[in-house]
Amino acid sequence: MNVHAFLSRFKIKAAQLVPAAICANLLLAPYAQAQSADDPVVELVTTKGKIYIQVFYNLVPRTGANFLDLVDRGAYDGTIFHRIEKWCIQGGDPTGSGRGNFVDPETGNARFIPLEINRALRHNRPGVVAMARSNHPDSASCQFYITKQAINQLDNRYAIFGRVLGNLGPVMNMQRGDQIVSARIVQAPGGRRRSQDNSSNSGDSSSSNSNSGSSSSGSNSSSSSQGTPQAGGRGSGYQPIREIPDSGF
Repeated sequence: MNVHAFLSRFKIKAAQLVPAAICANLLLAPYAQAQSADDPVVELVTTKGKIYIQVFYNLVPRTGANFLDLVDRGAYDGTIFHRIEKWCIQGGDPTGSGRGNFVDPETGNARFIPLEINRALRHNRPGVVAMARSNHPDSASCQFYITKQAINQLDNRYAIFGRVLGNLGPVMNMQRGDQIVSARIVQAPGGRRRSQDNSSNSGDSSSSNSNSGSSSSGSNSSSSSQGTPQAGGRGSGYQPIREIPDSGF
């Protein structure tokens, strides 16, 4: 083969590869956005070890805000994983029966959130975190599941809101009845990190409490008015987002 023929074939191959590369970049762009360092991170301490969940707060703000609020309230502390399947583990039910919902103490009513789908998010790997629900699309409340394998038939039907970071061992080894000992926000929205050791902040908190009770109550009302759970708090308040940003799909 002469040089001119080789270059001609190379140009044809390059012309075929460039559009493919562009398409690949367009497809991967949402996942790059989904892996933002500013996303909140939740730590679940379970009887099988720690699970860290990155919450896609920017991609599914209503679902993300609901999950973070429940963590912040301590709603998951002491609950169990009541369902173990080949493809997933499911927990977060306050009754442990698979039929329970979160009851808002302020209203006395069960709280449900509308189905929120972002087509950039797929059940394409182990460690995908999504809201469980009944047949009604707007019946998600507090129960969630974590995939152990890809299960693409659930795409665009259930609200994915996060992924497991790092070790999947606790997810894969979870058994029915294993417990979420505690859940907390270790990185708040915007990338604000909280120390793993609460004792380092105990001196500051005790001194601030000794200064005045009014300043403590003022700070609580301020954080609650923002509507975004802060790392390490409890029950900072849930303010549903009325308009969901267009995902572009």
